[in-house]
Amino acid sequence: MVTPIIQSYVHITNRVSNWLFCILMLFVSGCVSLSSLESGGNAVLEAVSDVNIFTDEEEIQFGKAYVAEHDRKVSIYRDPIVNNYINSLGHSLVRHCKRKDIQYTFKVVNKKGVNAYAVPGGYIYIHLDLIRLARTESELAAVLGHEIGHIVGQHSMKRLTQFYGVEILKQLIVDEDSSELTKIITDIIAAGYLFKYSRDNEREADMYGVQNIYEAGINPEGAAKFFEVMRDMQSREPTTLEGLISSHPLHSERVVNVRNQIKGLPPKSGLRSDSASFRRIKRRI
Repeated sequence: MVTPIIQSYVHITNRVSNWLFCILMLFVSGCVSLSSLESGGNAVLEAVSDVNIFTDEEEIQFGKAYVAEHDRKVSIYRDPIVNNYINSLGHSLVRHCKRKDIQYTFKVVNKKGVNAYAVPGGYIYIHLDLIRLARTESELAAVLGHEIGHIVGQHSMKRLTQFYGVEILKQLIVDEDSSELTKIITDIIAAGYLFKYSRDNEREADMYGVQNIYEAGINPEGAAKFFEVMRDMQSREPTTLEGLISSHPLHSERVVNVRNQIKGLPPKSGLRSDSASFRRIKRRI
């Protein structure tokens, strides 16, 4: 259950000093002024958007608790052949990613709509409809690589720090009831707050994803092509991409950035764009 894990986060005495140190450094550096804090804390939010106060162990613990709740509310696709393929492809990318200190798990969701998302602790979910939409293995790998990029960048945990950390500061200033912390995190989970990434988060995940699939021997052009497919599909069938757009805003700039990154990669022979295994899975679903 999520509740015991969340309640354990209420006991944050050992975190407060670290958090206050971060805030102090922001004041000293001139990034945050007292007036900006008093006027609502927006400058604080922006300045600490790249701070993560949680350890890897706490992230893993939080992820397990989240997944326990999440998997009871969605239909996990149980076809072992499809799941084995997705796990095999996913772990072929993990071997080349920038964060290998956690265990990654890949799951297929049988739910209408094109979507994919990463849960803290190394859990990657991908909808059947997204697999159906991908035209080549490189396009599918690009999506998995992007989601792995969110784990590498610890974007959800930084979002949690950004909100939860500022609430700690507010509690210290106005002496709010600490029991509110549990409610705050529960509300964040219910609202999907962890997946409302910033543009910088998306850019970083794109960068990690392109580099990841390239190093894994997969043609990174699949990333640019899949972004273009989504961009075109958004104008034709916006409701189909509703879930993906809400967590991963589509910007033409991202396509340009990815293409520029690909141009800067050194030539590499043998990059694959497709496979017989991918085509077999496509026929199966």
